[in-house]
Amino acid sequence: MSGTSLDGLDVAICEFTCDSTWSGRILQFNVFDFPDALRSSLKKSMDLTAVELWKLDKSWAHFAAECISKTSTELLPRVQLLSSHGHTVFHNPQDGYSVQIGSGAVLAAQTNLPVVCDLRSLDIAYGGQGAPLVPLVDSTLFGEYTACLNLGGFANISILPKAWDIGVCNNLLNILAREQGVEYDAEGSIAKSGKIIEGLLKQMLSISYHRLPPPKSLGVEWLQKELYPLLEKVADHPLEDRMRTAVEYIAISIVNDCPRAGKILVTGGGAFNLFLIQRLNELSDGVEFCLPESEIINGKEAYAFAFLGLLRWLGKPNVLKSATGAIKESSGGAVWLP
Repeated sequence: MSGTSLDGLDVAICEFTCDSTWSGRILQFNVFDFPDALRSSLKKSMDLTAVELWKLDKSWAHFAAECISKTSTELLPRVQLLSSHGHTVFHNPQDGYSVQIGSGAVLAAQTNLPVVCDLRSLDIAYGGQGAPLVPLVDSTLFGEYTACLNLGGFANISILPKAWDIGVCNNLLNILAREQGVEYDAEGSIAKSGKIIEGLLKQMLSISYHRLPPPKSLGVEWLQKELYPLLEKVADHPLEDRMRTAVEYIAISIVNDCPRAGKILVTGGGAFNLFLIQRLNELSDGVEFCLPESEIINGKEAYAFAFLGLLRWLGKPNVLKSATGAIKESSGGAVWLP
């Protein structure tokens, strides 16, 4: 899988067992940098023609298959199933679609493995958001936590039986960081040196999405519509101040949606933003934000979609209707056999 933050292709080799309950572990996790041309195409994927998008669909899959071939020569022969989330281009469940590119046929042909892909479409057909899908994994494999918070391109949270996208996270921070010629704000150092732009923060927090009840989910379209215009109005402010404001907005949005007590598992690239984690702790009271080992921080989403693909392969439900708003639970995913 790859995320909208475009920080690379995640490939996890995972092992799952089930006696009376499921358990699992990540045996190996790698992130592969996108070639410049592929990354550029992914960045502008929403604006491509239909023909260009289909070409990108194949290109992503060929690159993914190539990366899979570079994983452990010891572990790869043991792999029985390939689960591919792909790369999200469009996510508009209100109009009945969510598009993840990454041809399952190419992956099956190139890897000689059965492939599960297109994991969101069936839930959307049943009236759901097609997201978030990870809550079923959280309840099954991470049940010791009060909630599970993922800080990826967007921030999302599972507080069973519900789960939802809270708001933007790394997508916003990385856009700002690139103004300084870096891909991300390492440890939050740029933001930490700035001051909050109070007017901008107030406008961000007043965005109507934050008042909607779950189930709800976000795509890059929302970022372009709601946040880009606000950022354009303050483009003349120092980068440090805009970054500081962005971190505060993200932190407040997250704390507003978190439980008031308990242990919260924090994963995703944003977990390495020390200043963001600091602000979460300072803004909350009675909540313990738990950072696991780096493999889970980095690889939890890939690990989760491996498990969801396995459930689809076994014909078991892999979506919680309480999380997505669908009329029924389903076993979503298209299967391609080599």
